[in-house]
Amino acid sequence: MTGNKYIIIGAEVDQAEAFLHDDGSITDKKGADGVPLNVEFIGRLMVELSQRGKSGVPRAELEAHEDRVRRALVVQDFSTQSGGAALSDAEREAILDGTTVRIEFESRRRGSKKPDRNTRILVVPSDETLAITDAMLKAQGEAEGFRPPLSYELDRALMLASMKSEILEMVREFAAENHPDWTSGLQAALEDHMEKAIASRSQFKDGAGQPAKDVKNEIMQSPLRAFHRSVGIYATNMCR
Repeated sequence: MTGNKYIIIGAEVDQAEAFLHDDGSITDKKGADGVPLNVEFIGRLMVELSQRGKSGVPRAELEAHEDRVRRALVVQDFSTQSGGAALSDAEREAILDGTTVRIEFESRRRGSKKPDRNTRILVVPSDETLAITDAMLKAQGEAEGFRPPLSYELDRALMLASMKSEILEMVREFAAENHPDWTSGLQAALEDHMEKAIASRSQFKDGAGQPAKDVKNEIMQSPLRAFHRSVGIYATNMCR
């Protein structure tokens, strides 16, 4: 696998390959009590550990968290883009089995009479991790607008929903243009269409075109879960 190009990232919320159970075991079956090990799990864990601080997390517990985070990672393969053979499932599994996760705590020491002392940790990804996207964007050249590298379809839906009022305000501004062929009825129809279109594109649907009962729609309705997911993504997927 020496020549394969890949990156290791956190699993998206609907792509978990491992589940944590109440007894502490991790399996590939969700069962009745399985918690998906994915970017949301990682983000939620980071928020908790940040609140507790390094001194509040025993070493044995931290090691257990590190293994859980490792199981929340997946291999994203770029081999075929450079003419190589795609990684097999067994090869992906072997890569993850050989991956080590280390959780580090940044620190802040408060000073009563002196300025606070802060330690920030800049994590530099391994070789080729950033080079893949860097090369792709250099080849693409200049373009108007740019889709952030950490974007998934869920991010697009979250952003669209959050910009609903701004988009509708842009549509309403057209009424002030006093276009000779424009009527109040057409303006109202356009505003109604745009509101429905945004709502439709902000919801994930099943094969029958109905709202899907899945984790993405759950996160669309929960700013807290969306926050945990974003923390997990930026912690593990900075290379995308």
